Amino acid sequence: KSAVLRARQAGIHADADIAAAFQQAAIDCVIDRTHKALQAIDMPSALVVAGGVAANQAMRSALEELAGEFGLPFVAPPPALCTDNAAMIAWAGIERLGQSDPLDFAARPRWPLDPDAAPVRGAGVKA
Repeated sequence: KSAVLRARQAGIHADADIAAAFQQAAIDCVIDRTHKALQAIDMPSALVVAGGVAANQAMRSALEELAGEFGLPFVAPPPALCTDNAAMIAWAGIERLGQSDPLDFAARPRWPLDPDAAPVRGAGVKA
C-alpha cells in the first residue's frame, strides 16, 4: 500500500500500471515464500492452492511454473470455484458458536482460530 502511495506522489497516475505493479509485487512475495517452503519440505508431493490465490490467473500461472521447477504436479480447483475464504471462516465460527451458549464466553481481541494454539508474544498487542 505504501508503494502505491509513493507511486502516486511520484506522479505515476496510470491506474492500470499501479495495479499491475501491485499484483506483480504480491506474486513475487507469494512465489518467494512458496519456493522457500518447498525447499524446506522433505519430498513434497504436490503444490496445492485454493481460494483467492488460485482465482488470480497471473498468480496461478506463476505458482504452476514454480511447481514445474520442482517437478511437482500443480493442483487447484477450477477458477470459478476459487473464492474468498471469508464466508467459510465465518461459517466455521457460526458452527462453533452453535455448540454452546453464545453468551457463555469471554470475548478477546485477537481470538485464536485454534484454542490450543500458544499465544503470540512480542507482537505489540495487549490482550
